Amino acid sequence: MSETILSSRKRHHFEFFETGARPIDKHSIGYRSGLAALLWGSTFLCGLCLAGLSTASAQEATPDVVLDTITVEGDSSKGPDDSLVARRSEAGSKTDTPLIEIPQAVSVVTRRQMDEQAANTISEALRYTPGVLAESNGFDIRYDWIWIRGFNTYGTIWLDGLTLPGDPSNYATPSINPYALERIEVIKGPASVLYGRAVPGGLINYVSKRPQPTAHNEIEFTTTSWGGIQTSVDFTGPLTKDGEWLYRLVGQGRNFGTQIDSERDRQIMLAPSFTWSPTDQTSLTLYGYYQRDDPKNFNPRFYPAVGTLLPNPWGQIPRDLNLGDPAASQFNREFYALGYEFEHEFSETWTFRQNLRYAESSQDMFLVLVNPAFAYRPDGHTLNRVSGASDDQLSSFNVDNQLEARFGTGAFDHTVLMGFDYIRATSDRNFGNSANGVPTLDYLDPVYGTATIPYPAYTTSVLQEQEQAGFYVQDQIRYDRWMGTFGLRYDMSRIDTTNRITNAATVSNEDNRVTGRAGLTYLFDNGLAPYASYSTSFLPLLGTDINGQPYQAQTAEQYEIGVKYEPPGIRGLLTFSLFNINMENALTPAYVSGTQIGYVQTGEQRVRGFEVEGKFELTPEIDLMAAYAYTHSEVVKSNNPVELGQGMLRLPEHQASLWVNYEPTALPGLSLGAGVRGISSYQTDATYLEQLRIPGRTLVDVGVAYDFGKWRKEFEGTTARLNVSNLFDEEYVSHCLNLTGASCNYGAGRVFTASLKYSW
Repeated sequence: MSETILSSRKRHHFEFFETGARPIDKHSIGYRSGLAALLWGSTFLCGLCLAGLSTASAQEATPDVVLDTITVEGDSSKGPDDSLVARRSEAGSKTDTPLIEIPQAVSVVTRRQMDEQAANTISEALRYTPGVLAESNGFDIRYDWIWIRGFNTYGTIWLDGLTLPGDPSNYATPSINPYALERIEVIKGPASVLYGRAVPGGLINYVSKRPQPTAHNEIEFTTTSWGGIQTSVDFTGPLTKDGEWLYRLVGQGRNFGTQIDSERDRQIMLAPSFTWSPTDQTSLTLYGYYQRDDPKNFNPRFYPAVGTLLPNPWGQIPRDLNLGDPAASQFNREFYALGYEFEHEFSETWTFRQNLRYAESSQDMFLVLVNPAFAYRPDGHTLNRVSGASDDQLSSFNVDNQLEARFGTGAFDHTVLMGFDYIRATSDRNFGNSANGVPTLDYLDPVYGTATIPYPAYTTSVLQEQEQAGFYVQDQIRYDRWMGTFGLRYDMSRIDTTNRITNAATVSNEDNRVTGRAGLTYLFDNGLAPYASYSTSFLPLLGTDINGQPYQAQTAEQYEIGVKYEPPGIRGLLTFSLFNINMENALTPAYVSGTQIGYVQTGEQRVRGFEVEGKFELTPEIDLMAAYAYTHSEVVKSNNPVELGQGMLRLPEHQASLWVNYEPTALPGLSLGAGVRGISSYQTDATYLEQLRIPGRTLVDVGVAYDFGKWRKEFEGTTARLNVSNLFDEEYVSHCLNLTGASCNYGAGRVFTASLKYSW
């Protein structure tokens, strides 16, 4: 069980239901729009801080009374998680709510699960999450290509309740280091009611590590069978004796080899944060995040279908072959974020939160890759190559204001959330590619660095500016054992796009949308909680149709029924969900005399299926995670006869996983883990060639850890861990976008990861 510390400086509030007391931690924050709203919010914040200082000064007039620390068992909606089983979340409702009461499927990957499975990327951490295709782009050290229920989330990810800078077409989109996180939360299905623009399949929210009142320090050294070293540090605790100031410093430096010959995965990450709690009712957390990715001898993931997925008479292309060139192997990305989380409790009823962040990401690259359209020379083993270059920037200013009220009206108990959030974001893209001066590569006898490769001219130069403001209200109503969740949101979105190559007039896409969610849950005494819900979403699109009209936002609706179960006597949660998603305003090609001339928005897609996920601490020795997802998808309306009636891309019909962790009582300190994860075949080629269908696969992972403190007292805090992913080294291809070009990639092969951690 996780522990919550109560002291004279920090108290927790409890709601008493028939099932017992549950602690409710107060977190997160919100804001308004534009500079005027920023000034208003800052003035309001300063006023509250001054009020807190006045209260603090009044307290200093009398001697402090130091109370003994009281430790109670409970759960936090933000961690830290020393269990595989999360039982509370803020992402699903923006309030501290038990997962069993949220009328929508929500999966949570805790810190302990990431550690047990030695997840070094977000994609690796989500391998065992149902309905999620976590490594859709195969082995890739740059980005997290994550699809939920058939929809791509690249460029639309949230961190601590605020959207990260991102654009599906921008190479500067950041990839957050999971060591800086306490948990990863996946909301399945539409989530626009609280967050605005979102893909219909779901929303991913990362929860950062934050300062803790109990001192904890750790340093960890990690290496892999691909070579290299990684050093991680995590320090937290009080800065002052009274606990008014807390701090946390998380950092990591990485220089790993990869499964690609001569390639290096290099990264630096630093995430400091400070929490100030001048009174029991007021807290302010200031935080920063910095990450630099600087791979060496980087190899773009562009392999041809023939020689990887399909046989080549000359033999298959080795999985470790570097298809790039040292004359052009540059990929640099730098990301930083600064923000704060403020909370003030006016009374037992009213609480105000404000969450604000500014973030920037920049990227530049100059690479050589195999031609994505025509890979081979006539001999069948010499590869055509091209250069690619980009200089991209992203920025985002986010602010979310929340006013929460907890009160009763007769037999009904309410948790009402009212909010206003504002986003201003920019996406600056410059890209060019060329075959001029780029030498070919014979994969049977590769020779590198034979020519000076010229930097290509930019063929794309686009500036996009987005503003979105949203008002939302939600009421969680409890009557006896009934729990109703009802929410509405109104968004105003505008995206201006300027093409600097054609110098055409700026195109503005404007959308004003209402989205919502209605859900009902019944909480039985035995831990069962059946539920039903209806939710909607919207996603603004860029560009214009064949008539020059700006695209309208894509809209979707989901019907979901299910049941959640918390078994009495053990820590666990089982979720079964049955869902149907319909998306309208999908793009479909427009033709004149058999020639495509653009797109129109008359397409429709449907995804339906069910998911089962269970996480249990069955005994003090055995933990179990199991999941299965069945998904049937269909392109319902399309002008393209090839895709009409077909399943959606990158959406396997079946997914299943199982992970067991065993700590034998006969050998204290030893921990053994093993898992299996499998998916059925799926399509990634828009022309639906059967020969390019990606075969199903089943992969096995294992892990072992030993706590040396259980052996001898002087080694307390020292833990060694060894994990092996893809134990049997299955070679597989993750995707292939066409038959003639280089549009495929291999998945990750077997890798051993060893670490030594010391905590105190």
